Amino acid sequence: MIDQIAGVILAGGKSSRFGSNKALALHQGAALIEGIARRLADLFPETLLITNTPEAYDFLGWPMTGDQYHNCGPLAGIHAALRTISQPRAFVCGCDMPLVNPDLIRFLCELPGDHDVVLPWLPEGPEPLYALYSKNVLPVIEENLAKNQCKIGTLYETLRIRKVSADEILQILPDLTTFQNINHQHDLARLATMDR
Repeated sequence: MIDQIAGVILAGGKSSRFGSNKALALHQGAALIEGIARRLADLFPETLLITNTPEAYDFLGWPMTGDQYHNCGPLAGIHAALRTISQPRAFVCGCDMPLVNPDLIRFLCELPGDHDVVLPWLPEGPEPLYALYSKNVLPVIEENLAKNQCKIGTLYETLRIRKVSADEILQILPDLTTFQNINHQHDLARLATMDR
């Protein structure tokens, strides 16, 4: 178990590109979110699901809470998580990232330093939903949400960020497929072919 960190899954998206609730799409005979939940439950002493439709996820048996700020995307989910957890930090991932890797999660969580956010910074940019957030960022997030500034990227200008490069990640994993998320039906089909 990784001490003093909660494992959080955000399941608040509308899945409009996918056509149905992608968190519940079947992969290897189970809902996508189930595999992610299993991995996080094995790593963290506290877990939390952020959703505005808790009845859809009762089967997980996880504690749940919803957004306080609506229609503000993932930033509102991170805010809800940090307000709710008892641990000082949260590892936050999306419900559509079925390949989250325990070794990389542990690496991110155990990096030394007093950072507000630890996040993979890939060639195409940051990956805010595979990242570690300190409760210290709550006031900044609340200030942004109160002004209806919902883009996570606006936080990066004011917080202490530990950027984790692709090179660092590739010392742990053979490739960057762990960051693949499911936005469309064809993403799910591609995932199935990778399993073979």
